[in-house]
Amino acid sequence: MIKKKLFLVAIALVLLMGLTACNKTDEHKSVSTYANWDAVIKEGSGKTVTIFMWGGNESINQYMDGYVSSHLKDQYNIKLKRVPMNAPEYLTKLINEKKGNITVGTGDLLWINAENFLTAKTGGLLDGPFTGLLPNQAEFYDQSASDLTYDSGIAIEGFEAIWGRAQLVLTYDEAKVPNPPKSYGELMIWAKENPGKFTFPKVPEDFVGTAFVRNAYYELTGQKDVFLSEMSEASFKSVSEPVISYFDELIPYLWNNGESFPASQAQQDELFKSGEILITMGFEVGKTAGLVASGVYPDTVKTYVFDSGSIGNSHYLAIPYNAPESAAALLTIDFLQSPEAQLEKMKAEVWGDMPAFDPLKTDDEIRTKLAEIESVKGGITLETLATKRLPEMKSQYIDWIKSVWSDEIMKK
Repeated sequence: MIKKKLFLVAIALVLLMGLTACNKTDEHKSVSTYANWDAVIKEGSGKTVTIFMWGGNESINQYMDGYVSSHLKDQYNIKLKRVPMNAPEYLTKLINEKKGNITVGTGDLLWINAENFLTAKTGGLLDGPFTGLLPNQAEFYDQSASDLTYDSGIAIEGFEAIWGRAQLVLTYDEAKVPNPPKSYGELMIWAKENPGKFTFPKVPEDFVGTAFVRNAYYELTGQKDVFLSEMSEASFKSVSEPVISYFDELIPYLWNNGESFPASQAQQDELFKSGEILITMGFEVGKTAGLVASGVYPDTVKTYVFDSGSIGNSHYLAIPYNAPESAAALLTIDFLQSPEAQLEKMKAEVWGDMPAFDPLKTDDEIRTKLAEIESVKGGITLETLATKRLPEMKSQYIDWIKSVWSDEIMKK
């Protein structure tokens, strides 16, 4: 009887050891454990990568589920699992896991930037630094670019990898507006000549509308560097005076007499499509070209930026502190940074997202493909965007602008 019990115990131990051996994610391996890229490939191939990312754009979803998934499968036998989740949701999840000492989580990648990155980085929610391991970032990206070092004034220090860029652009129909306003100064004149034909999404609720107001600070104050340096809230409100005066004067000439604003960028676009307004805006630099190609807009609709410039920002990928498959996450990031993947998402019919690599660091084949994508009707070139790109402000100033709008402009 005793021998039989010992035999059963031994069998149970063997089964337990077998189950443990089959569990690929029974411990988290930090990116710091990988000595080189060969080690990353060896460890990360054949795994499943789970990415937490915003899922509100079907074009982006299709890019990830189609092009990206199939190429990761072909190159590394990696299975990509996309989980729609907004940044506040996954930050809350990671904060709770951190408090609960959960060393192996359920997510391997995060789509992140700006204040969400600040929260994650300062809260110890990210694994890193890791960008020094990425071959594509080292070979094809301008290492001196400010957004490889700072994200909205926040030091990156290798804890997130740039994935794409965006820039505030305007859209107009040259058949209706032969000479669109090229600055905030010209916009004031144009709006008075065309009352009710211009507006922007509601501030502070809508990101694009808030960015349009934020963008005005550079031209109307005549300053740029001050928004990248330290400033008290009182000083910021003082600097805001010409912006407050400008919008006080402009608002009565806006759509609906400035008594209300489009609730979102989508509603703004609908007003443009119906002809109620003659200019719309957004951060997707290839969006207009895609709508022209699909027949939603006529061939006369084009993208442009003010001569005084427009704010550009960047989006990034990061790895949670407790990612089950950190090596596979690194392989995924590196692929997403490749010129080929960057060009694919730049296509107007795919996503229209602005690539982040440096064209001068690529070969003739990549530059030829880039030129073909840029030549589509309604589009705008990376060169034009680069010459007009303004730096994103510190995240604290963005919050203060929202307060200035609510307390100083809208109350009037």
